[in-house]
Amino acid sequence: MEEKRQAADGSGQARRTLVTGAAGFVGRWLVPRLLERGDEVVGVRLPEEHDAPEGPRWIAADLGDAQLTTSILNDVRPDCIVHLAAVSFPPDAERDPMEALRVNYGAVDALLEGMARFCPRARLLYVGTGIAYGARAPDAPPYDEKDPLRPDNLYAASKAAAEQRCALATERNGLDVVRARPLNHSGPGRPPQYVESSIARQLVRIERGEQPAVLRVGNLDPIRDFSDVRDVVAAYELLLDRGEAGGVYNVCSGRGYSIRELLDRLVALSNAQPQVEQDDALYRPAPREQLALVGNPGRVRSLGWEPRYSLDATLRDLLEDWRSRG
Repeated sequence: MEEKRQAADGSGQARRTLVTGAAGFVGRWLVPRLLERGDEVVGVRLPEEHDAPEGPRWIAADLGDAQLTTSILNDVRPDCIVHLAAVSFPPDAERDPMEALRVNYGAVDALLEGMARFCPRARLLYVGTGIAYGARAPDAPPYDEKDPLRPDNLYAASKAAAEQRCALATERNGLDVVRARPLNHSGPGRPPQYVESSIARQLVRIERGEQPAVLRVGNLDPIRDFSDVRDVVAAYELLLDRGEAGGVYNVCSGRGYSIRELLDRLVALSNAQPQVEQDDALYRPAPREQLALVGNPGRVRSLGWEPRYSLDATLRDLLEDWRSRG
């Protein structure tokens, strides 16, 4: 594992790691881990993200610009790349499918082209999504990496297309690409548009008397596989070191929880006693055969990944984070 932490030229210098989307939810947890282990981190953020934390060297760029993305790789010449940047909220992809395709597929295509030209020995960790498997019945077995991708929304489709582009880059060009398929992950810093974070934020507002004691929610029946973001970034670090070139790895808990159960747990962890009301603007119907999305984490666990955070710990810390945001 140690040789993976050195520069690709064998100089013994610190490994230079380029992290795209480094100022986002996951990036803010991953970057400190990489810095702590001694990586020279170069973070790519959007030009409008002005609150990027100190530590890495920052580059402000829209990775949907293929020429700019290629020039970044020419300048940085990384030993490793972690690609987190994406249009990651599915409703945003539904509102603007071409923008999702430009960012979610186009940026990956540009990264691979730049790798082939300027850093062909680098390792790319492509962070895709387990959502690309498509939801199925609650009694179906968890998804394995060998299961076909059947995306049922535009976000998942754009990510699946980019993952296939990564597979071709390995098969045709010999590039070292490891593909991660994370399922839902949460914890401190989770943006409020995601369901469990929206519920936590509302509960904190109710605790403070900033809104009536009414929780507005969408469909509570879907079953999802939730992990803690801190465990997820630990898996990403492990995949950088030990993942098989061309390999695919689910990053998930292997357990499904309904949104209703998450809501009940969050209420129990809070100091609020709200009334729950369905908001038609948030409600998305789902037939029983498309309720569940759960993965099998056996392959990444075989590399030594051991999640540390329970679901209640994740939700408790999410609530505390919202209390701290003021």
